[in-house]
Amino acid sequence: WCGNEAGDTREAEWSVVPLRMRDTEKIAADSQQSDDETFRQRKLRAQDADLGSREVLREETELIWYPAEVNTSIRPGWFFHAHENDKVKPLSELIRIYENSTGGNATFLLNLPPDRRGRIHENDEARLKELGDYLRAAFRKNLLDQAVLFAGSGDPSALRTDDYESFWMPEHIDMGEGDAFIEVRFAASADIGYLVLKENLRMGQRVERFAVDVLTENGMSTVYEGTVIGYRRIVRLDRKILAFRIRILDSRTAPALSFIGAYERVPGQPQ
Repeated sequence: WCGNEAGDTREAEWSVVPLRMRDTEKIAADSQQSDDETFRQRKLRAQDADLGSREVLREETELIWYPAEVNTSIRPGWFFHAHENDKVKPLSELIRIYENSTGGNATFLLNLPPDRRGRIHENDEARLKELGDYLRAAFRKNLLDQAVLFAGSGDPSALRTDDYESFWMPEHIDMGEGDAFIEVRFAASADIGYLVLKENLRMGQRVERFAVDVLTENGMSTVYEGTVIGYRRIVRLDRKILAFRIRILDSRTAPALSFIGAYERVPGQPQ
């Protein structure tokens, strides 16, 4: 749990965390009773900004695979109130939370409180349908099938298939050699809304930092720098490009990517 109910997420969401994280929020007797500096130094909390960096894990003896959950309500609170019928979260905010949660190696729990009839209110239902329509349109057409893939080393063809049966891995694990990159080139300018990156989780969560470069008529430039990839990293591009390059800048061992998606931008979709 990310430690808040506002749909916020961490910059780097690690699924591998200290084993003791499993019980930190469960036992009231272990909660902080006073402003104790010693307590704050040794205590891990679900809302901490860093749960899985090398520094945090350095002295840990037991680890656990413990993916995060991002939760929020479609309304201001968790229960139905008629006076909040006009305060349902706007579509743009739900899209932002979705991009940062399921697109940031976490899961997304969206609360829909039943009304006095025991049903989902029409306003909530309408907004949820808008979100579903947006996501189906935004991730409908993957243009990677129309592109040519190159890699510094290793075979990138496996990245076209969204599964864990095959994957791309550079032949050398030394990031300084410049082998850890994938380049995707289109035959003509492609209007890309989103990039989606996935690691092969059967081999663990490895990538610590990466960058995305795009090639336009004005040349190549870096448009995004991120931390972890994990199950799924969503990068919003919203631009016409001739090519893009994904550079793995830091990884705990050789990175293993299982899928890349480059989704066509749908005209008229909310930003």
